[in-house]
Amino acid sequence: MSDNSKPQVGTFCWNELMTSDTNKAQSFYGDLFGWTTQTHDMGDMTYTMFMSGDKTLGGMMQIPTDMAAHVPPHWMSYICVDDLEKTVEKAVQLGAVVLVPVKAAGEMGRLAVVQDPTGAPIAFWQPS
Repeated sequence: MSDNSKPQVGTFCWNELMTSDTNKAQSFYGDLFGWTTQTHDMGDMTYTMFMSGDKTLGGMMQIPTDMAAHVPPHWMSYICVDDLEKTVEKAVQLGAVVLVPVKAAGEMGRLAVVQDPTGAPIAFWQPS
């Protein structure tokens, strides 16, 4: 029996909303699906987790002011990987463009965002 609480390599493991209005988004998804939220002060930002019962579904954050002019509100999906650098390197070899280079996400793990050869962005996640 597999442990469904651990993301499997090569599968979508997280969804994240970057929005210009977190309060409006929180109300919308709460009213639409009954999702509740838990907010976390991350120092330089607030990160909100979407919950359904005790299950965490994804996260949400405000688009940073310096990015607001060129980043529209959007959902980003993350794919779990076991070697972030190798995955990004292979993606680039296959025609991807790096949008966000490998970076730490607190103590939880590391991420990178690429644009695939068709222009679609996708994030990779390597948990700690």
